[in-house]
Amino acid sequence: MTEMEQLNGPENIEQPGERGAHGMRGKPGKRKKLTLGRIFLIIFLLGIAVYHVGTIVQMFTSFEARVTGRINVNEITSIEVVTSLPDTAADERKVTVTDPAEIAGIMNAFAGVKLRSSYASHNFTRSYWINIKVNKAYRFSIRVDDAKYISISDSSRRDKYSSGSFKIINDYDIRSIDRLFP
Repeated sequence: MTEMEQLNGPENIEQPGERGAHGMRGKPGKRKKLTLGRIFLIIFLLGIAVYHVGTIVQMFTSFEARVTGRINVNEITSIEVVTSLPDTAADERKVTVTDPAEIAGIMNAFAGVKLRSSYASHNFTRSYWINIKVNKAYRFSIRVDDAKYISISDSSRRDKYSSGSFKIINDYDIRSIDRLFP
């Protein structure tokens, strides 16, 4: 008898359905049945996961998605910019830009701005209110605080995307607006 036959003798042979060193529990081919309660639990947990993933995805957007993607920049007839110190209306200054090259410069400064939903209150040292007229009618009201926070309102929409408050999550060069106020 060879050494292999001695090791695989009748007492060492694994019978079907027995649990071996790497085998399965119980009889092969038999699985636990999914009960109705487990099915509902799985569906419920999947629903919660989908909701949270959707919420996270909606938190992130861009200026392009909220403003320039909704209009043709060539249709902007004017941009009105108002600035003042916080809690001080007396120092308010207002500039209206109608030159298409200036309008394009202001809009291009916002081109790569990435946003994340933010409803937290914040302190700011300077603020700009920007009103964009498209075809001579007010379309967007934008408030920029310290080049870190932005609120956008679209007057032509009546859904949950018509307005929002955001934190600017990448670098934004506010000089295109600053230079309007020497």
